[in-house]
Amino acid sequence: MEEPHTYVAALEPGPVHAVYQVASARTLKARNGKPYLAMTLRDNSGRIEAKRWDVSDEQAAKAKVGAFLEVQGEVELYKNTPQVVIRAMREAAEEDIDAAAFETRLAFDPAQLAGEIRALLLALPDDDLRALAQAYLDDAEFMARFEVAPAAQRMHHPYKFGLLEHVHSVLRLGEKMCDHYAWLDRSMVLLGLFLHDSGKVVELIGEDTPGYSTEGELLGHITIGINMLDRKLQGQPDVPHRKGVLLKHIILSHHGQADFGSPKPTMTPEALAVHTIEMLDAKMNAMQRESEEAPETTDGTGGVRFSRLLKHKILTKPKPPDDNRAEV
Repeated sequence: MEEPHTYVAALEPGPVHAVYQVASARTLKARNGKPYLAMTLRDNSGRIEAKRWDVSDEQAAKAKVGAFLEVQGEVELYKNTPQVVIRAMREAAEEDIDAAAFETRLAFDPAQLAGEIRALLLALPDDDLRALAQAYLDDAEFMARFEVAPAAQRMHHPYKFGLLEHVHSVLRLGEKMCDHYAWLDRSMVLLGLFLHDSGKVVELIGEDTPGYSTEGELLGHITIGINMLDRKLQGQPDVPHRKGVLLKHIILSHHGQADFGSPKPTMTPEALAVHTIEMLDAKMNAMQRESEEAPETTDGTGGVRFSRLLKHKILTKPKPPDDNRAEV
């Protein structure tokens, strides 16, 4: 292929011939009983759903998450949302992959965020919790993954450096909440926010196309995070047992309720603060990304689409006339 890369955000109804990365792929059955491939394709401008009807086993095997595919087909509108109907596909040749089109676009400096997180944790007022935070910061293996990992597979910050961005954001919000509710245990809230998703450094694999490790599938990030904390506490015998229990409770309860994966509800004000802050940041990230997608209905006031992540309708952002490569 000699043509310049066609960005997902620039796709309009009509023919398409381009290379994209597979973000997700499933082989399903159509109403006629024949198999078809349902995929999500991506570059660093966005994602688009794609279908390959009457797919063969050989073709389906090529659609592995993270793989680069050269696709030919048509962009069509389904419920006013673009999707690609693939007529032909094959593994992309290395020379046809425009690496710049798939590199994570950032509105921040990861090194700066990591430095600010470190400085905040080393300034925790509680000596015991500051020493515990230091144990994580000194864990080179943990920090190497923490600083590049996604925060989730789909829901929020599902991209390289996403966990770093999420934790930096919730820590900033946590500082403001502790300023407002001065009676909160500031060190417990801030260290709880740093550790609430710590298990994701093991649960999730990949970066721009996140997936789950076998350990992640079997245990989940909450259990993994508790196990990590247990090991760190064993190396910090001077940390009072009660503080360790309260910190574990924050990790266990940060999803808020059993339906969302937390075996315990928030039973302390610090746990409630962590849950509220991390839920807000996760939903705001999901809202920001999905509001940039095409609306399903429009009128003079604006466009509306159903958010698959938030599970309700949302107002979409008007698209600037010259913006063909909006960030996600």
